[in-house]
Amino acid sequence: MSLHAQASNGDPGVGRSSKDKGDLLQSSIDKDDLLRSNIIRNNLFQSSVPRREVIQVLVGALGDESAMVRKAAMNALQENAPFNSIAILDCCTAVFRVGGRKRFGQGGSHITGVFQIMAFTVRVMNEEEIDMALMTKLVKVASSEMTVSKDLDTDWQRAASSLLVAIGTRLPDLMIEEVFLHLAGSAIAISAMVQTLAEFASAEALKFTPHLKDVLSRVLPVLGNIKDAQRSIFANAIKCWCQAAWQYRLDVPSAPEFDHDVLAFLHSAFDLLLRVWANSRELKVRLSTIEALGNMVGLINRAQLKAALPRFLPAILGLYKKVENAYVVTCSLHSLLEASLMSDSGPPLLDFEELIVVVNSLLPLASTNGNNTNCSEFGWALKNYNEILRCFLTIGMLYHDDIFDFLMSKINSKEDLFKLGALCVLKHLLPRLSEAWYERRLVLIEAVKSLLDEQDLSVRKSLAELIVVMASHCYVEGTCGELFVEFLVLQCAIAEEEVTQYRNQHEAFESTMGLHIFHATKTELRMGAVSPAELRTVSEKGLLLLTITIPEMEVILWPFLLKMIIPSNYTAAVATICRCISELARHRTAYGNPLLNEIKSHTDLPTAEEVFARLVVLLHNPLARDQLAARILTVLYYLAPLFPKNVILFWEDEIPKMKAYITDTEDSKGIDDSKDETLQQETWDDMIINFFSESLDVIRDPKWTSSLGNSLCRQYVLYNGDDEHSALLHRCLGMLLQKVDNRAYVREKLDWMYRKANIADKTNRIGLAKGVGLVAATHLDTVLEKLKNILDIEARSIFQRFFSLFMDSSNKPDLDDIHAALALMYGYTASYAPSTVIEARIDALVGTNMLSRLLHVRKAEAKQAVITAIDLLGRAVIKAAESGASFPLKRRDQMLDYTLTLMAGDGSENLTDSNLELLHTQTLALNTCTTLVSVEPKLIFETRNHILKATLGFFTLPNDPPDVVDPLINNLITLLCAILLTSGEDGKSRADQLQHILKSIDQYVSSPIDHQRKRGCVTVHKLLMKFRCLCSSGHCGFGCLGTCIHVRHSTDIVGQRIPSAFFLPSRESLNLGERVMAYLPRCADANSEIQKISAKILDLLFIISLSLPRPVGSTVDEDREISYIALTALEDVISIYNRDAMIDQSDAFHRIVSSVCILLTKEELVAALHGCVAAICDKVKQSAEGTVEAIIEFILKRGRELNETDVSRITQSLLSATVAITDKHLRHEVLNATCCLAEHTSAKIVFSELLSAAERDVMTKDITRLRGGWPIQDAFYAFSQHDVLSMMFLDHIIDVLNQVPYYKEDIEKIEYTDQITMPSVVSGMPQAATLALSTLFRSGGRISKKSVERRYAAVFCALALHFGSCHGLAIIGVYQPLRTLLHTFQAFCECIGDQEMGKVLAKDGEHLLGSEKWTETIGVLSKCVATKRPKEVEIICKLLWQSMNRSQRFQNEAAAAVLTEYVRSSEIPDSLLDQLVGVLSSYIGNESPTVRRLCVSGLVKIPSSVMIQYSSQVLSVIVALLEDPGEEVAYAAVQGLISVLELAHEDAVAPVLLNLCVRLRSLQVRLNSNMRCASFSAMGALSKFGVGAQREAFLEQVHSSLPRLIFHVQDEETIVRQACKNTLRQILPLLDIENMISLVNSRAFNSDHRSDYEDIVRDFTKNLCEHFTDRTDTYMASAIQAFETTWPIIQANAAYFAGCMLSQLSDRRLLPPYLTQVVGILVVKSARSPDAVVRATAASALSLLLENIH
Repeated sequence: MSLHAQASNGDPGVGRSSKDKGDLLQSSIDKDDLLRSNIIRNNLFQSSVPRREVIQVLVGALGDESAMVRKAAMNALQENAPFNSIAILDCCTAVFRVGGRKRFGQGGSHITGVFQIMAFTVRVMNEEEIDMALMTKLVKVASSEMTVSKDLDTDWQRAASSLLVAIGTRLPDLMIEEVFLHLAGSAIAISAMVQTLAEFASAEALKFTPHLKDVLSRVLPVLGNIKDAQRSIFANAIKCWCQAAWQYRLDVPSAPEFDHDVLAFLHSAFDLLLRVWANSRELKVRLSTIEALGNMVGLINRAQLKAALPRFLPAILGLYKKVENAYVVTCSLHSLLEASLMSDSGPPLLDFEELIVVVNSLLPLASTNGNNTNCSEFGWALKNYNEILRCFLTIGMLYHDDIFDFLMSKINSKEDLFKLGALCVLKHLLPRLSEAWYERRLVLIEAVKSLLDEQDLSVRKSLAELIVVMASHCYVEGTCGELFVEFLVLQCAIAEEEVTQYRNQHEAFESTMGLHIFHATKTELRMGAVSPAELRTVSEKGLLLLTITIPEMEVILWPFLLKMIIPSNYTAAVATICRCISELARHRTAYGNPLLNEIKSHTDLPTAEEVFARLVVLLHNPLARDQLAARILTVLYYLAPLFPKNVILFWEDEIPKMKAYITDTEDSKGIDDSKDETLQQETWDDMIINFFSESLDVIRDPKWTSSLGNSLCRQYVLYNGDDEHSALLHRCLGMLLQKVDNRAYVREKLDWMYRKANIADKTNRIGLAKGVGLVAATHLDTVLEKLKNILDIEARSIFQRFFSLFMDSSNKPDLDDIHAALALMYGYTASYAPSTVIEARIDALVGTNMLSRLLHVRKAEAKQAVITAIDLLGRAVIKAAESGASFPLKRRDQMLDYTLTLMAGDGSENLTDSNLELLHTQTLALNTCTTLVSVEPKLIFETRNHILKATLGFFTLPNDPPDVVDPLINNLITLLCAILLTSGEDGKSRADQLQHILKSIDQYVSSPIDHQRKRGCVTVHKLLMKFRCLCSSGHCGFGCLGTCIHVRHSTDIVGQRIPSAFFLPSRESLNLGERVMAYLPRCADANSEIQKISAKILDLLFIISLSLPRPVGSTVDEDREISYIALTALEDVISIYNRDAMIDQSDAFHRIVSSVCILLTKEELVAALHGCVAAICDKVKQSAEGTVEAIIEFILKRGRELNETDVSRITQSLLSATVAITDKHLRHEVLNATCCLAEHTSAKIVFSELLSAAERDVMTKDITRLRGGWPIQDAFYAFSQHDVLSMMFLDHIIDVLNQVPYYKEDIEKIEYTDQITMPSVVSGMPQAATLALSTLFRSGGRISKKSVERRYAAVFCALALHFGSCHGLAIIGVYQPLRTLLHTFQAFCECIGDQEMGKVLAKDGEHLLGSEKWTETIGVLSKCVATKRPKEVEIICKLLWQSMNRSQRFQNEAAAAVLTEYVRSSEIPDSLLDQLVGVLSSYIGNESPTVRRLCVSGLVKIPSSVMIQYSSQVLSVIVALLEDPGEEVAYAAVQGLISVLELAHEDAVAPVLLNLCVRLRSLQVRLNSNMRCASFSAMGALSKFGVGAQREAFLEQVHSSLPRLIFHVQDEETIVRQACKNTLRQILPLLDIENMISLVNSRAFNSDHRSDYEDIVRDFTKNLCEHFTDRTDTYMASAIQAFETTWPIIQANAAYFAGCMLSQLSDRRLLPPYLTQVVGILVVKSARSPDAVVRATAASALSLLLENIH
């Protein structure tokens, strides 16, 4: 039986005398000592374990399956290697004597580890320990293990090779001799040895090279018999040997040259490798052979090298087709070329004819796109590329003419790789051989010229780079220079579309293939195909370099670059061309060399008109790539002398302004592109047209202007497919024609403009229309004639178009596009036409049937064009009216109908691209409708309703995208205002019009969506602003000044004199009551902007109402004065809103309501209250609550004005709202309003029916899920404010809860099933009573609260006991009673004002009371009562003593929980405390473990002031319950012990001190971590009583527990670790060891890392061995016991403790009895333990003991 088991036997319980307890305890201690002695005695007979066996165990651990164990064993052996090197090496060699690979598995990690530790040991062992015999043995072991296997290059073979290399670093001769012995063995052995020699040569070049002769002499004879499988090993070895030889020469310059024998050996090896191995079928062999040969060429003589060249070169070149990574091959080739061509000892060994095959092989590899490499291979590819160029340079330095001829022959090759390679090599060699090749530059120029038409992008890129290199070395001159410049310009002209298309295709391809897109940092070295963007960038940089850095190129570039501006295929290069011209002009101007000098001598240059026409149109895009617009303006600035002289000064002033605008535009790009880009572009285009127009005005040369017009017409062909530039060209030509007087010229150019226009494109079409409109400004009749001709032609071709459906019509424009173009041309013609002639031409503009033809367009863009045209026509009429030439638009209603038809959508709500176009169409249509509504004649009602029906639905559009939706909403609001202003003949009709519109948008004003409400309110406000203007004489709603069409038609009534009242509406027509209740909720809206707008709406309503005639019989003066005062108060609130000042929202709303309450008449007030249902049910909660507040204020202030009928109607509205409302809080507020309304009436409510109804609902419904809440409960809240209701509730509920049983049957007999329901086990009346009680608590009435205060104890006891009942229901799955009771309890806490008690169950009460720890929650509640109401405690205790004997177990536990809590109260009388202690002590034998636990928990909480009085009694209870069968009871006892010990007196503890120590030690090994934590902590708490007579006995217990404390400092559980650390801090001062006290305060002690723990254990054991050597038996017995625990980590800790303890014993005489036992156990643990941590720690512990083992 274990010590733990024996210590736990017996039960020295309560009732024994102190003497009996002491005898029994001493017997237990004696048994403990006997057990330790037996352990020691038994282990003494175990056979001793010598050091060698321990090392063998550690060596065996090197093969453990756990990496942690292997690492621990490796570290242990490495730590002991300097001191036990011989033993370690001997044990390692023993592994191979007992079976080696057969025992542990060939190729396993064990053998690898063994060889690694042997190699390490050899390196670190002392020089005097190096024994030749031992080293010889090791060499034999390593060599034999390496050579016995049929495999090569395994982990353990590499480790064995490292051992040989390690021996070689100490004894190179021995290692090499052993290797030589095996060189005569099998092929596998030879390969392994050769590989070892290669590693040795790489590691120790200086020690290896002197043995090179011997190595070669022994290796060469066997080279001929080596098979392909091992040849790569030998080749790699020869490479390493040669590299070592070169290193030896560098490090030892004074060393003699290799003798004849070494050279002969090298020659023989070179010949064999070249003749045989280089022709191997294995690619790996050939590659390694070539690499070795490349390192040998510098060591053999020239004669042999020359003889080897015919074989060597083909062997190298043949590998290029076989390998992907050819870097090694190229390095060998470069070494060969250097040795053959650049030697100082003789002429070159190769003629160029012999090198042709080399350059032919390398040339394809020199192309930058010759290989497709990914990111991981790019580094090797780059190195290989550089080596190839070095090879060409080596050849070129010797044979520069021959390499030039060769490259010229390949530059026109049909194979792209040769061509591209030749260009790359030329680009590399030209700067280095420029002097040698200068005389042959013409040949190079002709060769390059032949490639200018090449289509391959890679070739073109290389060609562009070569041209720049040639120019930089003066290889470019004359006509060829222009060809090269034109080539560069052509590459610069690669369009952005081509770049984008290539990029998309490239990304799609690589995404499909699963490849990674790799971007090289150097463009010229990127592998793979060249992209158009790369080619363009290289060409642009090259052209700029030619312009800026090479002065000789100036004569070629100017004025040749001027030719490059006009052709369309160079359009994309214009920015670069302009930049180059500007640089040339700036340079020449600085040196006084004007540009005009060369231009005069050239006749093939474009004219000034052509250049101007071209550049002005290209100005279109200010944000084009490479600052195109700024470059053009700069060029125009410098080229101004080419144009008429009078334009120079104008351009000098205007061009800098335009450049400044472009700079601002570019700086702001990306800030709000989506919003401002279109506007910026339109502004810029207008600036271009103005610049163009003013330039023509300044020039004033008709002939030059006509020539410019001809140039513009000729340049249409340059913009085929470029509609944006074509549109600008239309406008430029239109502006030019506007300034020409020749009608025939104008007619001709109009025809040309229309023929060249692409009317299928929107941009082109608008540009054409604007251009035609510009012409119409001075040639209106000519333009109308042209439009009529086009319309007639299209009408005649309809029949032909019908037949074209059956034929190819791809080249003919679509009919929609033609109609769109015609519509826009008519519209802009009307817009630009002079206002004085517009009425006379209106029929020609509108036409008799033109609009009807255009109505049938289908495309969105065509519809927008037609709508725009209608809008332009309407604006032309308005423009004429503003000029004094007003007239009615006869076809206005028809045009409105056309517009609404065109804007109709398909009803889809998804904002797809097509629907975005529809929204844009609708925006334009609303703007057009506004324009048409604003002209004569007036709208009729049918048309108005038709417009409203078609447009109001736009209020529901989402906010996104705002750049599309916001303009549409603004246009809609403008349209509604226009309808209001332009319809109606008198005040009443206008008021009706206003009411109709306002009611139509009420649904949006009260929408639950913020942006819809805001839109509705903004619309209402703007409508009322316009209506107020109508009600004020002399003001036009559109803001017109003086007489206008909007005011005139409302004042001219056929010459009749009509009173002013005829034009003004009556106050009743405004429906103020209804309107106020519609907008009042918005004043309390959650959105502050809506609040502000709504306040302004109410202000406007009352301003308008006060300006209107009062009803007959009203007291005008008195009412008006009060109204104006209220209106002023309302406007004060609005002024605060307008200033954005800080204002309390509720205060602002209250002030608004107060003003409105005064401003409303009695009839309007009744109407408002009667119509309050919609306002109360507002979808915004805050607004609904504000409405209720307003209603209450209306009733409070003006309720006396209401008669019975009014009250009845208002009550019905309020009750209807109550039923409709689902929000509980809002329903409560409405009921408050109802109570407020009923204050002046009497209403008798029958509460018994409410309770019965509540019972029915509880039993039949889930009242928690009723939509909108439980109406009966809301009624309870509303009416329980009365004093009588409160008293009735309290009297009735107490009886129900005390008399009606909660369960229908015994709860403990019910088994838990899923079918259990609340009605089957719970009575309904207690539930209803609980809900009613909750209502009573929450009512807040003064009388009810007083009653609760009077019956506080009874209420609390009832609730506490019913918590127990509800807990029992929760156990079987019925939770609803508990939830109901929780709500009631919260109401109780609120009623009595005990917030602290309410917080206990506020968050998670159901879980707290439904879980196993529910009694703790009851205790917390009881504590709150004792804190807040100590006088109630005695009453509660007396009520609950009798409840402890109830039949319901859960109520007993609830009562115990309350009483337990009250024991700790310091406020209770002593007599009551004495009774409580007695009651709780008497119930420690209760059948319920919960009651027993609560009793002991209560007893240990006795107030500290009186604990000394009861400590003996409490300690007796604790001793009795420490070994209670219920673990929770024992845990409570040990926890309580800690707190009692803090207060108990020494006299009370002394009798049970040792008994407690023994019982606590039995608890310290429990599986429960909390129990272990508490028991360790209790041990620490007992430390302060280990003084005086108890000191020695207690110290015995300390020494017995100390090892276990140290073990559990590294426990699996954090809380146990901390408890042990704290306990050690408490008990170590008793030992009076200063060093140990400092240890527990160190950083390592507080750390949880394993390494820190091991450091602490070493320090602890050091102190224990130093000061308590006599306690070694106790410590070691505890450690040996811990080896058998169930926790692996504790076993590991015990193992390390034992190792540290024994390794640091100061008295070596005590070591033998324990060393043998512990080592034996550690050996077993390290070999057989199933846990890796135990095996690893055992290995570490053995390493500590190794020095002490013999």
